[in-house]
Parts: sequence; C-alpha cells; structure tokens
Amino acid sequence: MNIFHKKWVVLALLTSVVASGCGKTSGGVKEADGSSGVSEEPVSLVLLNDSGIEQEFIEQVAAEVKRKHPSIDLKIYRSEKGSTLDELILAGETPDLIVSYNGKIASYRDKDLLYDMTSLISSRKVDLGRFDSGYIEDVKIASTQNELFGLPISLAYHALYYNKSLFDKFGVAYPKDGMTWEQTLEVAKKMTRNEGGTQYRGFDIGNMVWASQPLGIAAIDYKTDKATMRTDEWKRVFELMKAFYTIPGNMTTGKAKDNFLKDKTVAMYADLSIASELEIAAQDGLDWDVVQYPSYTEKPNTYGNASVNVIMITKASKHKERAMQVVEAAVSDEVQLESSKSGRVTPLLKADIKQAFGINKPVFKGKSVQSIFKSKPVKYPIASQYRSKAEGIVRVKFDEYVKGAVDVNTALAQADEEINKAVAAEAGK
Repeated sequence: MNIFHKKWVVLALLTSVVASGCGKTSGGVKEADGSSGVSEEPVSLVLLNDSGIEQEFIEQVAAEVKRKHPSIDLKIYRSEKGSTLDELILAGETPDLIVSYNGKIASYRDKDLLYDMTSLISSRKVDLGRFDSGYIEDVKIASTQNELFGLPISLAYHALYYNKSLFDKFGVAYPKDGMTWEQTLEVAKKMTRNEGGTQYRGFDIGNMVWASQPLGIAAIDYKTDKATMRTDEWKRVFELMKAFYTIPGNMTTGKAKDNFLKDKTVAMYADLSIASELEIAAQDGLDWDVVQYPSYTEKPNTYGNASVNVIMITKASKHKERAMQVVEAAVSDEVQLESSKSGRVTPLLKADIKQAFGINKPVFKGKSVQSIFKSKPVKYPIASQYRSKAEGIVRVKFDEYVKGAVDVNTALAQADEEINKAVAAEAGK
C-alpha cells in the first residue's frame, strides 16, 4: 500500500510548553497548559480529511496547532487511493481525528469510531454558545442519545450564480435577492434565446433534489426505509422544476456546471459553494455574481440541507485530550476568521468573522457575497441509509418525465416502486 510515502505535516517535536498564552482564553476556548491537567509531552496524532473541505483549511488548523502546541506531531492524510480510512486502519494508522460532514457521521458507527465528545467539551470549557445552535443540532443527526460526535467547522451553502455578461448582452435586469422559484422562472424565460447560432440557456437547477429539501420532504422514510414519492409535495417539485427545462431551448446539454463555468452559455446556475471553481472560471473570463438561492413563497429566505463539515475525535484515539487541542484550534476565532477570509462559511455567530467572508480571495472582490447569509438552511434531516440510492432513482425518473417519456403521476409511482425494490435488494444481500 506504501501508505507511509504519503505527504504529511509534521508540527515540530518539541517538549517545552508554550509559555505565551498559558492560562489565557482564545475565542471562547480555554488553552491547554499545566493548570488544565493536559500534558504537553510530545505526541503523534493522525488526522484524516474525509470530506470535500479544501486542504487549505486543514493547513490553517495545522498552523494554529503548531503555534499553540508545538509538541503535537500532526500527520495529515486526505482520503484518496492509498490513504482511505480503511487503508489507514489496515496500516495501523487509525485516525485520532476525522474531518468529515454531518451526513456521513453515521457511517463511522460500523467501524466503532464514533466518540461522544460531550464530556471533553465540558471539561475543556468549550463554549457551544459561540456556534449557531442550528449547526450544532445538524451535527447531532447521527445521535441516538443526544451525543455530540464532532464540532462544526464550516458549511456548504446554496446560492444562485449568474453570468453578468449575458444579462448585459441581452439587456435584462440582474437577478435579485429573495426571488421565488416562480420569479426565477420568468427571468429564465427572458434569458433563454439563440443568438448568432449559439443557444443560451436561462437557468439550470443543478441537482433538482435540492429544490425539494426546503419543503421538508424525502424520497424515503428513515424509520421504515419505504419510499415516499407519491405525495402532492413531490408532484409540485417535479412540475415546477420541469417548467424550467421545458422553456424552448433551455434543456440541459452536457454538464450543467460546465455550461455555466466554461461554456458561458447558461445565464443562471444553482449550486452549492463553488468558490475554487469560480476562481478558475473568472480567470477564463467569466464575469459572475451571486444572489440568494430561489425560495418557495411560504418558505422565504430558506434553502435546502446544509452539509456541515465537522471535526471529530475517534473512539480509537489513545490521546483524546491532545486531540481535543486540535479540535479547539479548528474552532478558534483565529482559524475561523482565516477560514472565512478564504471563502468558507463559519458556523460561529460572530458578526466580524462572517463579514470577513472571502476578503482574501480576489475572485470575491466586488461580488455580492453577503447575499448568501440572507438565507438559512432547513434543519438537516435524519436520513435513511438508502437516501443516496433513492435520490439517484428520483433524478432518473425526473429526467424521464422532463423528456415526456412518462407523465408526472407515473414518474412518481415508478420512482416509489423502484426505490422499494432497490432497498429490498440491498437489504437482502
């Protein structure tokens, strides 16, 4: 496996305790020193980045750990071929810490890695009041007895991106914050046209399942693992989303994201946080801006599920108190401020940290990035273990409906049947 040839970050093996900052507090977190009862003897900890969060954030955490706790030797791995969680475990490098996201937390239960951090959070006097309480609750979705298996470090947001050049070209007013789906549809109609032999599309919804989430509906019930597609709410979503694709000329061709970022033929595009991709596209001439994700009239300023990135201490760690020092660094004001400046949404409540969003990223200069804070995600749902499989079937049936192969009621009925069959087959293995 050659696992030990992976690059890793070594944060100085010093035995002295950091004199500066002893006994002080930083960002609501009590620093480790002699008075806290935590040894500063040299220790080696393994951290696995098992999420989509940029490695830049991990490096920001590593730098803060090095500053405060130089006796911690932090080995950092990204989850990829050669250093997946299973491969690390087989190599005797079971992580002390895992950076993941809330929807994946339950998957670590089978590996007996989940550890309730509540007592450590209490003994270390970590102030949970610094966090948006909604994101703390989102992290608890895998809990059965109100356990807290990790702390939030950032979150993905939903937003509506648009190509300013196309709106200028066609003399149409830019999208505004607070638009409903119906208002977005009217703008999409104005922006869908063929000019000079090039087909321009007004809007692409990206993942249509995201549009269902603010309504609090799921494709499959987590309690029964039975499909739940034959509802008026799902019918509403299917019909509303089809209305976009049946605008003459607005049918998806190729990959929607590429149509927006690379081809520059899509006027509006709904997606999650895509800062790094926008950075590349802007260098290639995309003049973009952003407004709130479209909302339902009865659910204003609300978008779908927020994937909350978390940092977790594993049950297998033999150095949980030292691992907690890494967690404290990750949620400190210092790291969260730098993370926000780099274009990641903080789970903390501090206004100055939120307002610093993206200021270190040239791609965000002059953009309406504060628009993303005008909407809030719905509460992250407790989900069936077959959620991904079920939603894959939903998207296939939606495509068939859009293309006219089936009517809406048939599409929903078939989705229901196919989800139940897929779950039965999976459960029977």
